[in-house]
Amino acid sequence: MKAFGVVILMAAFAFCFVGAQRVNTLRPGNLAPVNHIPDFAGVDVAEGAASDCVKVASYDKPLRSLRETFFVTNNSATDTLTGIRLSLTYFAVADSSMLHSRRASVSCYIPPLQTRQLYLIAWDRQYTYYSENTRIRPSGTRAVPYCADIRIEGATFKNAGK
Repeated sequence: MKAFGVVILMAAFAFCFVGAQRVNTLRPGNLAPVNHIPDFAGVDVAEGAASDCVKVASYDKPLRSLRETFFVTNNSATDTLTGIRLSLTYFAVADSSMLHSRRASVSCYIPPLQTRQLYLIAWDRQYTYYSENTRIRPSGTRAVPYCADIRIEGATFKNAGK
């Protein structure tokens, strides 16, 4: 009698698994990059004034992080910062050799005289490098410290009066 109950129970489980459909949880298609500056109506693009009106500070990227974070300050007294274009160059700390270089654009909304934290997708896809200024120190000896040189190429402002 016990054997018959076990057979019935196994048949019920088999029936449940055979009838269940596989569900694909992956997103269809490729993911679009999010680091772009959208076109806004009535915006001013300030090329030369970007270094005076925008300040980038406190860059950080721990070893196993997918993001590079930094703080951006809008020093303009009247205009809202809606996007910045950056040039990033990465150097190894040990011998000052260049590891990587790229340009990135980040859309944002930073009101006048305020600071926000922004991020980029990390350039280090193999989790080999970490920023020398990070508070999270890796325990392994294989990790390579680097420093980042960030230059502002341009900024997009939206005038509060427009």
